[in-house]
Amino acid sequence: MSGRSKRATGGSALRTTIAALIVVPFVVPFLFLISTAVREHDDYLDSPGGLPRSFTLDHLVQAWQQADLGHALINTLIMCVVACLVCASTSLAGGYFFRINNARWTGPARMLLGAGYAIPMVAWLIPVFVIVAQAGWTGNLFVAGVVSGVSSLPFGFFFIHTFLKQSLSDEMVEAATLDGAGVFRAFLFIGIPMALPALSAVLALTFVWTFGDLIVAATMLQSNTDSYTLTLAATTLTTREEVNLQGQAGAALVSLLPTLIVFAVAQRALKQGFGGGSEK
Repeated sequence: MSGRSKRATGGSALRTTIAALIVVPFVVPFLFLISTAVREHDDYLDSPGGLPRSFTLDHLVQAWQQADLGHALINTLIMCVVACLVCASTSLAGGYFFRINNARWTGPARMLLGAGYAIPMVAWLIPVFVIVAQAGWTGNLFVAGVVSGVSSLPFGFFFIHTFLKQSLSDEMVEAATLDGAGVFRAFLFIGIPMALPALSAVLALTFVWTFGDLIVAATMLQSNTDSYTLTLAATTLTTREEVNLQGQAGAALVSLLPTLIVFAVAQRALKQGFGGGSEK
């Protein structure tokens, strides 16, 4: 084996080792979650951190029935759809506008909008809750979805704008203008198709973030049990008198599966979006 081949093999082994070490902190808790959810209660009490010696779906079934996870799953999907529509449409329009507009004020305005992601959610969520409560809109899935979508806007806007800055050249914008295309037509036939990879990535991430959200759901939906999402419904499995860890593990496992499916389906879109469209 030549020296170059040995170096290539050694580099590949090193990268594989580093990747494995990075994956371990994420995989181990997931395996522990599965183990907790599918073990019999006595087996779990004997060795909470050990390997399972039994198997049962009783905790998943009990969590599904006791917390009404089927209804909560539908609520969660409704909230996710609203959040994705709000975040994607606003981010796309804003990102395209700042891409084609080169006025002096656009730079500071763009930085100000992007800096919104650094503001802690609690700093603006509490005033928003007060306004929503005064309007009598608490416990509304649509309102909670809008708030959740707005919380992802700074990321979505900055991400799509950065993507368009790399993939949409000034020549393309000028050619569309010379062909007589107005701003809306250029946005519809050039901006949207060019931004599809980034838009798909924003949709996938917004869905995952909203699906696993607790703080917005607990703030906006606490007053209406019929509007509970999965994460909020899972909290009902634990009371002051009883801590049902295995039931909560089952509920967490149910809430994880849709996000894993979305990530599996959206892998190509995520690669293209974060790769600036270079991934083909």
